[in-house]
Amino acid sequence: MAEEARAELETGRIHPTGFGLLRERISALRAELAALVGAEPAAAALTQGTTAGMNIAVAGLDWKPGDEVVTTTQEHGGALLPLYVLHRRHGVKVSFADVGNGEAGRALEALGRAIRPGVKAVVLSHVLYTTGATLPLKEISDLAHAAGCLVIVDGAQSVGAIPVDAPSLGADAYAFSGQKWLCGPESTGGLYIAPQALERFEPTFISFMGVDHDRYRWDDPSVLPVSPGAARFEFALPYRPSVAGLLASLTWVRDQVGRDGALRQIGENAHYCWERAQEVPGAEVLTPGGQLSGLIAVRVAGQDPVKTVERLAAEGVLIRMIPENGALRISTGFYNTPEEIDRTLQMIGS
Repeated sequence: MAEEARAELETGRIHPTGFGLLRERISALRAELAALVGAEPAAAALTQGTTAGMNIAVAGLDWKPGDEVVTTTQEHGGALLPLYVLHRRHGVKVSFADVGNGEAGRALEALGRAIRPGVKAVVLSHVLYTTGATLPLKEISDLAHAAGCLVIVDGAQSVGAIPVDAPSLGADAYAFSGQKWLCGPESTGGLYIAPQALERFEPTFISFMGVDHDRYRWDDPSVLPVSPGAARFEFALPYRPSVAGLLASLTWVRDQVGRDGALRQIGENAHYCWERAQEVPGAEVLTPGGQLSGLIAVRVAGQDPVKTVERLAAEGVLIRMIPENGALRISTGFYNTPEEIDRTLQMIGS
């Protein structure tokens, strides 16, 4: 990233070779992002993060007053806020399915009651940011599609942490971030759009990034020649060092760490953390067993979670507090060790 920023400074952003290199990197990055979710390159778009992808997908549908969208009681603002805009701007009804802490049976039962013919879309997370539970997305998608609903997924905490095959899971749109489990820079991410659902989503914003330049005419507003695949939703020229940085991160994990090995290590660390968290005095582990991702959420009786996060940060241990449930959330990266997990839990319990 530093090298790319220096080249942009010294050579200038409009140098012809610079634009050519950027196009090549964007194309390569689309392919890498698509591979992460089991898709073909044409089904992936480069975005500025999960929230950007969720906004693109949610706003891309043809909403009318009285339409209904179903979500859950455990969603991040990146999924909820686009729905609230729909409610405010179009009079769309937002219904919440109470999925508890994300237990699979409870989630399916609650969503099964909420999803019915007439609901336009189901918008939910694959992995809940609040508890770390992995929802049974394939079964949920089957329910939604049987009722005629589209499925729009927040994958911020899943891609890079657990195996993801968006087409097999039945997602119509699947948004994810570059800066979390993919170890990339801020303001990067990807959006998968299922080929069979592509024409259901219209670009809300558009620029030269999403246009088929062979068919574009500057003097004919009746023709909107969008790119043939998901690239039509790329509406902003990305920051070049970020493109280079995310591409470097993804290829490093793929070629040197090994994607399968990274996922396996994250899972092993999460399982170890979940088991050891049961031993923390006064702790309630909110993450359902058997549905582990890379997030373990713990709530400790009588403890101020904000102060706990600050106390651990002062010692170089970084966790976060979840405001919706007051939990302490531990992320078990592939680069973490059992000793680090033990130390973290010991500090939480002290």
